[in-house]
Amino acid sequence: MTEQLKKKTDELLEELKLKGIDIQEYLDENENSFIEISLKEFWNELLERSGQSKSNIINNADISYIYFYEILQGKKIPKKDKIVRLILAMELEVEDAQTALKYCNQAILYPRIKRDSLLIYAIQNHYSLFQTQALLLENGEKELQ
Repeated sequence: MTEQLKKKTDELLEELKLKGIDIQEYLDENENSFIEISLKEFWNELLERSGQSKSNIINNADISYIYFYEILQGKKIPKKDKIVRLILAMELEVEDAQTALKYCNQAILYPRIKRDSLLIYAIQNHYSLFQTQALLLENGEKELQ
């Protein structure tokens, strides 16, 4: 999906922290280090990797048909809870969830946050949406919206 990136994220961050940095020069010099993604391609790649039908994913994620297709077409950018619903429905991995969250400009799942720890556990253990909702409620956390 992406070419080999020239610099690591930490290197880019350190450069940005330098006093008096010329942002145009930084952008020009690091052009090969930025991620250029098509959300449409990304979601369709995940869909293909899941090996599941669209209708199965829609039902298992409990999201509307129209909303799902708008995501696949790159017209809608889902929020964190919807992304987790889709990852659960597609029975994908935690790494897929983290990548989807980053690409959609959402906070990644952070194990020091109790709710996020529960979501990581649910994804890792291929829980259904129903099982995940129960796990969240049993532990005093808000259900996925």
